[in-house]
This record gives sequence, structure tokens and C-alpha cells, in this order.
Amino acid sequence: MKDLTECLVREHQKLIQSGKEKLIVYRGMKLSRDQIEKLKESEGQLFSINGIFTTSSLHSTALNQMMRHSKQTNLCSVLLEIQCDMKHLSNNVIIADLCEEEQETLFNSNVTFRLETMRMEEEVCLIQMTVSNEGQIIKEKYIKDSRRQIKDLSVNILFGRLMCDMGLWNQSQRFLERLLNSSNSNNEDLAKIEYSLGNVHQWKGEWKEARKYYDWAHDRIKSIKPLRIQDSVYVLFNIGEILYLEGKHGEARDYYERALGILKTNYSSITVDTPSSLNHQLISVLSRVLSSFLSILSSLGGFFRSCFRWFCAGKILGIIYWFRPKYAANRIELVDKQSSQTQLQEICRNVREIDWLQTREVNSDDHLLIATILRNFGQIFDRQERHEQALCFHQQALTMLEEYYRFPHIDIATSLYYAGASLKCEKKYDQALDFYQRAMSIYSRYYPNGHVCIAWTLSDIGYILYIQGKHDESLKIFEQVLPMLQKYYPSGHINTVGSLCGIGNVHYGQGKYDKALICHEQVLEILHKYHFSGHDDIICTLNNIGYIERKQGNYDEALNFHRRALEMQEKYYPSYYASIATTLNYICNVLLCQLKYDDALGYCQRALTMQDSYYSSGHVSMASSLGNIGNILYEQEKYNDALDFHQRALTTIEQHTPSDYSSIAFYMNNIGIILCKQEKHDQALDYHRRALDIQEKYCPSYQGDIANNFNYIGNVLFAQEKYVEALKSYQRALEIQKNYYRNDHMNMTIILNNIGKTFQKQKKVDESI
Repeated sequence: MKDLTECLVREHQKLIQSGKEKLIVYRGMKLSRDQIEKLKESEGQLFSINGIFTTSSLHSTALNQMMRHSKQTNLCSVLLEIQCDMKHLSNNVIIADLCEEEQETLFNSNVTFRLETMRMEEEVCLIQMTVSNEGQIIKEKYIKDSRRQIKDLSVNILFGRLMCDMGLWNQSQRFLERLLNSSNSNNEDLAKIEYSLGNVHQWKGEWKEARKYYDWAHDRIKSIKPLRIQDSVYVLFNIGEILYLEGKHGEARDYYERALGILKTNYSSITVDTPSSLNHQLISVLSRVLSSFLSILSSLGGFFRSCFRWFCAGKILGIIYWFRPKYAANRIELVDKQSSQTQLQEICRNVREIDWLQTREVNSDDHLLIATILRNFGQIFDRQERHEQALCFHQQALTMLEEYYRFPHIDIATSLYYAGASLKCEKKYDQALDFYQRAMSIYSRYYPNGHVCIAWTLSDIGYILYIQGKHDESLKIFEQVLPMLQKYYPSGHINTVGSLCGIGNVHYGQGKYDKALICHEQVLEILHKYHFSGHDDIICTLNNIGYIERKQGNYDEALNFHRRALEMQEKYYPSYYASIATTLNYICNVLLCQLKYDDALGYCQRALTMQDSYYSSGHVSMASSLGNIGNILYEQEKYNDALDFHQRALTTIEQHTPSDYSSIAFYMNNIGIILCKQEKHDQALDYHRRALDIQEKYCPSYQGDIANNFNYIGNVLFAQEKYVEALKSYQRALEIQKNYYRNDHMNMTIILNNIGKTFQKQKKVDESI
């Protein structure tokens, strides 16, 4: 191999000295249709070919290669055309003419190509490619960045980590295990290998194995003097992440506290010669931020469930249903609310005060560590459903990383992803999509198509499309993501439940309840294999299944699932007040369907009391409890009281989430329904039309909601005996629904019945039938 490489280098120098500026070569081959489809997905992207790659400058030679007979069937003829700009190629790109008679040109294994275009001509796939320097640039950048993050990283460990980053987890694991078993290195190198193996197992979702290696790595790091602050903090944060995923929230908090405590001690002990310097400002503010953050973290009994990657919790909601509960927010303990809020504001103010772009005097390695810490703060805030504060930290981390790398980098993509997730949870979907797409552009540059980071980002995009009512687009994404994940994880792996849940949610939104139920039952089965019985993801899934059962009219079954969820919450998370309140509202909804109004009222009043006891100044989640009480009073024909509660629900939404236009329209329509029942038709019509204006202006993709709105308007006009106008409104609703639901959907049945009744009033008996 050494002799061949030296020969290639000599011939490459001859080619350069020949003065050729442009080189066009060809290669013929046969590929399967699946391989061609995968190549199409890479159009415009970089790729490399394993080993030495032979081509010919003769078009005819390539055609002969392409036409050679193959025993395999279903293969397509492929002709590659490769263009090389010899003047602009770096020295690392080795191209050599080895056989002048056959005009054969070889490319060494370091060469990177860009797939420019693909097209079919007479059953031949023509692929145009160019030789690129970008592969070498990316490789050098990767080595430099990896060694910045983990100092003195050996080439062998770096190679193992590279395979992990490429998604080759099994290969990376085997390589690093061999490295560990054969290593005679010092503790420092062994700690890096163990930490890297922990990363591999964490990516694979093998949390116990990951934890084992992280513990070993941390024990070694502690024995190294002086203490490697950066390495120690990374390991502690990763252990905290694993504990969180396992549902061990208290233990996770302890590890985050330990990591933050190390950082606080480190930055508090640093002395700076000039108190006015940027270093002094940065260190002083970081020390204050860490102190405040530790205080808030220690006052919380656990974390909210993550809103990233999966959306088992309550995300199935947000569909068209008058009595739907809309918000789920978990609260941990009754803490000093005013003090906590003041500290949060102080943290964010301190973070915003720092001109992060001007802190380059700080050691560059610390710069990366600080950005990582800020991002981890953001993740913790997101888990506490403090998304505004989380976004503050994600954006500051992003600013630092963009300045640090000055080049699209995976760390930047990760911060873009988390910022998008915060915006998603804030219901700022257009902004979230922008961040996700920016993250995708970087992931696509570094990772092969189908990498898990791409899959997870696509899942979040699919979720937003689902929320926006774009069910077909959303389903297409989730069905694309699931096989991508299954390439990395075995069937039934915990890391596939997000896509299964997403597919189930879309089926639910389309009214395909049987399919939705199957998906969520599969999710529950997987969760039981990986989690202890009281894990909050299991509780969320039980509630989702109960919600679907209720929609199918299986009230006893629905009640059983919700009560199982409530029992687990009260046993394992007794202080998660808002989460318990959400389940109480689910039970209320089932009892309401069973006409057990007094029992239902007791549950939703209990939910409201729990929410009110914590949220001293109100909270958006209280709207669902207020609305449910209003629904019960409506069924009891106590219309004035019902109206009051729905108006309070509307006010709550307008006060706390004024940009949540779909919810504002939802509660306006509820008020309109009550006013119609009170025969206050003009007022009812005004509310319904205002709701329709909001939906058409701000939520045009929520076609199901808009169809419902036309139905409500039709109901008021029908009550006013304006049958011609009512019929137009019903027909408009039906027209929308035909493009949104399948023919046997319940909402379409309601509209058809309303149209029939209107024809009867018009004495059009034939049409009514």
C-alpha cells in the first residue's frame, strides 16, 4: 500500500507539471434502483468513495464498462462524468494518470466529490460530479475542533469518535473497546476512551452501559492533578442527562448541581489583574449566574418532562373538539414563586449584559465550555417549561459558537435545534421552522442522509406541521423518519417511539382512531421494556390512549387509562401539580361524556384549585379547567354561569398567550355556542365571525377548525330561520372537510345532517334524503 501511495504521488506531480488546467474523466458501472434513489437524495452534496477509484478519459471505455453483462437483475446502467479543476485542487487531492494507453486516471481514497446533477437518458443514468477540496477542509476542521473540546486527543481516539459522529456506532464501539483493552496508556488517555465509549452507548440508547463508562471516566478524571474542569463537567452533565431520560429526576438534578458547583468554584477562584477587563466582567457575571442557577435548581424537586425529540405528553391534543383540554404543564413543588421569578429575571439579565463577542481574551477552550454550559442551562429551563428563559440561553450559546467556529459546525446546528425547540414550545412555529431548517442545512453538510440528528430534526418539523393541521405533509415526514431511525436502532427500540407517537398523532388528527390507537399501544409496549412502571412517558402515553378511547366512545376503557395515569402521578410525582391537573381534566371529560356532571365538576374544580394554588398571577393552563367547568354548566343548562367561565378562559388565553390565535378562536366559538343557546343570535354570530376572521388570517392551515367555524355560523343562521344563508355556510364547511377528512369522519356526518335538516325546512325533501 505504501508503494502504491508513493507511486500515485509521483504520477500526480507529473500531471500537475503537465500544465493541464481542466480534466474530464468517465466511469461506467451498474447500480440498483435503490442505490440510484439514495444518490438522488445526495444531489448537491459531498461524498467520498472507499478505496482507490479508477476512471478513464475515454468516453468509449466508460460506455463499455457500463454495458458489461451482470448476473444480477434489476440493475441500471450508470455513466459518471467527473470534472477536475487542476489549478484549484489542494495538495491532499491525489489524481494520477497511470496507464497512458488506456488513458486511465486514479483518485486516491482522500478525494471528495460533489454530486452536481443526475438525469435519465434512454435508460442510462447520467451523473455529473466535480472534485472538491471541501472534504479536506471539513476533515481538518473536525480534527481541530475535536482537540479543542477534548485536549490532547490521540489520533486513535479521534478516529473512534469520528465513527461515532458519523453514526457508525457499532464500528466505533468495537474499535474503542479494542483500544481500551490493549491500551497501556496513562489514566488520562483511558479516561478519554471510556468517556468516548459512554458517548457511543448514549447515542445507542444503552443508558446503563453509557453510565458505567461515564462513571469509570469520571473516577479517572478525579485522580488527575490538576483537575480537568472541562472534562469533569462534560461527564457530569452527560450522567445527569441519562438519569433524566431514565426518569430519575432527583438524581439528575444532583449531578447537574455537582457540575455547576465545580464551575462556580472554578470561576469564583479566578483572579484577574484589571477589574475593568472583559475577563473580569465575564468571570464575575458567570459566577453570579451559577450562584443564582444553583439556588433555583436546588429549590425544585425535579424536572418537567423533555419537550425534545419525543412528544408523547399531551401533544396528541390540539384537534377539533369543543371540550378538548389544551394545555399540559408540569409543576414540581410549591416554592417561593416571587423569589424564583426574580432570580430567573436576574439570570437572564446577567446573561444578556455580557457582550459575548468581545470576550475573546478568555481562553478559547473556556469559550467553548461556556457556550456548552449556556446551552445546558437552556435545556434545563426547557424541561421546567420556562421556554422564554431557555431561549435566552440558547441564543447566547449560539452567538458564542458562531463566533468561535466562524464556520458551519455541528455544535452550531445543535444550538439551532434547541433554540427551535424552545420556540416550538412557545408556539412560535414559523420562527421554530426557520431554526430547524438552518440546523438541517448544517447537519446535511456533515452527516449522511438519514443520520439520527437529521431524523430528530425532521420529527420536530413533522410535529409543527401536525399542529398546523398539515396532516398529509406531517405523516409523510414521520413515515420517512421511522425507517431512518430503524437503520440505527433495532425494532422496538426506545429511540423510535417519537416517530411512532408522531404517526399516531397524525392518524388521530385525521380521525383514524384505530390506527392511532395501534401506534400508541406500540409506544406503551416499548416504554414498559425500557422504563420503570411509573416513568412520566408511560403516564403520558396512558393519557393519550385514554384520550383516543374517549373519542371512540369507549368511556369505561378511557376512564381506566386516565385513572391508571393519575394513580401513578399521585404515587411517584405527588408534587407535579399541573400534570396531575391535566389528568384530572381528562377524567372530567370522560365523566362529562357519561353525563355524570357532578362527578365531572368535582374533578375539574380540583384541577383548577391545584393550578390556582401555584400560579398566583394565573397561567395559560388554567384555561382548560375553566373551559371544562363551563362545559359542564352548559350541559346543566346553566348558561349564564357557563358563559362566565368560558369568558374567563378566553381572557386567560389573551392575557398569557396573546399570539395563540387558534385557542383564542376556539374559546370565542365556545362563547358563540352558548349565546346561540340563549337565543342571543346577533351576539353569537359576531363571536363566530370574529373567530373565523382570526383563523383565516392567522391559522389558514387549520382547515378542520375553519370548517367547524362555518358549521357554527350555519347553526346560528339556522336558528334565525335564514335557511339559504345557513345552507351556504354548511356547504362551505362540507367543501373544506372533503379535503381534510375521510368520508366517514364524525364531523362530516354532523355537517351532512345539518344540510339535510336545512333542506327539510326549505321543503326540499328529495335533497334532504
